[in-house]
Amino acid sequence: MTPVELVGNALCLDFANTVNSRPVARRDWMATPEEATTWADAAGRPIEDPRGLAAALPAARELREAVFRVFEALAHEDDPPRQDLDAIAVLYAEGVARSHLEAHGAGYRLAWQAPRTAEILLWEVAASAVELLTHGQLERLGGCPSCCWLFLDTSKNGRRRWCSMASCGSRDKARRYYATRSTP
Repeated sequence: MTPVELVGNALCLDFANTVNSRPVARRDWMATPEEATTWADAAGRPIEDPRGLAAALPAARELREAVFRVFEALAHEDDPPRQDLDAIAVLYAEGVARSHLEAHGAGYRLAWQAPRTAEILLWEVAASAVELLTHGQLERLGGCPSCCWLFLDTSKNGRRRWCSMASCGSRDKARRYYATRSTP
């Protein structure tokens, strides 16, 4: 099985990246309950109660696309679609209404009653998106020119270009190298 790559530096961006490329995806981590479980485990958000997971996948894919459209627009310094911002806000409000605050480090965070479900995962993604939208460094958002994955550039110089050097960065550099070698 293909390993899960988490390169977004924010849960919501990693969730938006659950398809391997855009506009035509060859891999979708939200296609089946098994794949969604694998992704959630890799993201450190295991789904402990899989009942309802299959039924939640269409909502998960809708949230993924809304998150992608919002942050892709922001990465290109465009205004995000209002309907996508609203969809994230509605899901966030639903999650907050069902949450409680628990101690976390020196502060607090939203938490939900165990066991973890697919619904809780979607609330966490919406909360991550709202946190990034309201308190994140939106000027550090980027999109990979090769696969369209989104990321928060946490590099010191703020010049990250690809989703990861290991995949798209290496391919792009190799492509450019061979283009210069084959040109007379």
